[in-house]
Amino acid sequence: MLRLVLRFRAEILILALALITLPFTAGAKEESKIQIRLTDASGNGNGNGNGLGGGAVRADVHTLLQGTKVVLKLRARGLDADTEYVLLCKDDEAATDAAELTRFTSQSNGSANVTQNLSKTDDPEAPADPRGKFLVIADAADQSIEIVGGWLYGEPQNDGRMTKIKEVTDLAADADASPSGSIAARYDMRPNGHGKLSISMRRVPTGDYEVLVDGVLAATLTPNPAGNAKADFQTKPIRGNGSGKIKPHHKKQQLGFDPRRKEILVQLTDGTRMFYGPMLAQIDGLNACSPSSSDTPLTPSTTGSGVAALEIEQNCETAFDVEIADVAAGSYDLYVNDVFVATFDAADDGSGTVTGFVRFDPTPDAGEDEWPLDFPVGSGSRIDVLNAGDDLAVDLPVLFGELL
Repeated sequence: MLRLVLRFRAEILILALALITLPFTAGAKEESKIQIRLTDASGNGNGNGNGLGGGAVRADVHTLLQGTKVVLKLRARGLDADTEYVLLCKDDEAATDAAELTRFTSQSNGSANVTQNLSKTDDPEAPADPRGKFLVIADAADQSIEIVGGWLYGEPQNDGRMTKIKEVTDLAADADASPSGSIAARYDMRPNGHGKLSISMRRVPTGDYEVLVDGVLAATLTPNPAGNAKADFQTKPIRGNGSGKIKPHHKKQQLGFDPRRKEILVQLTDGTRMFYGPMLAQIDGLNACSPSSSDTPLTPSTTGSGVAALEIEQNCETAFDVEIADVAAGSYDLYVNDVFVATFDAADDGSGTVTGFVRFDPTPDAGEDEWPLDFPVGSGSRIDVLNAGDDLAVDLPVLFGELL
């Protein structure tokens, strides 16, 4: 009897050690906390020379995006007194189209302290997801007069002074694999420029895993007996513990890439997709839109047909795709606004009809044959489909049109 009790206690101890090797964490709380400094074009925050503000203009933006909260805080000083301004959200610094995030009036001393819940508007959804966008304070009477601006969760080369980021999200379980457990991703960047990415696995199925970021292998992990594992990436030099032991369930590596808004895929080493999702917190009312599509028929030069579409996805991103049919089998070049963007194939779809399709997405889903949408496209954009290798300046397009 004593032997059975001791054996039982030993098994409990082994299980307990397996469970505490990595701390338990509940499912990630979807969260974006970002702060940036808005400056003028020269980056020194001293105004843009147009006389507005009567001197140095300093402004910063903080976001608190969590659960159903979509809160943006703006602080500014050095503006013109008692003047109406708008905070705009643009796809890039040169964009002429912008979404208005909030409108405010400066105080008599030229300062402003604004807190705006972007989801508390007449619309059920925020006017825009400001992450990855260029924010600008502009004169409300003439929005072409821009005072100061800065990138919010943009690319690393665009980070200004005082940029601070905390982005936490749960990766989605693949519908086909339907794995147990969960995986959370967290990215932090401090104002000194040091960054850290953590991928935490909790109670996932047994196996050897690969972590891919933007399609590139970043780490391999083997969970402990409890199904827990963690990969930590940091920009600071990695300091070892001197033991020389390798922990397959807890890897520490140098962060040599920027993960923000990139697609993260966790799969078994045999290629089975398990969890995936962008390094972007999913916030109710912010990146949850009613999907819609605006289709534009393409005109054939001789024969064939086609459609170009701008689609608003459920996460509020805008995707772009082109589909062609009844054309000769082969390869085709796609141009948008006279700029080459892709070559894609058209082949028999099995019913005797030759079709071809290409899709672009700001955050391509791994394994879905999507191209990155890294070029400007929108209403009024010119679309040309040519036989592969043809010269747009010389040869007639197979199909063409202008997006509605």
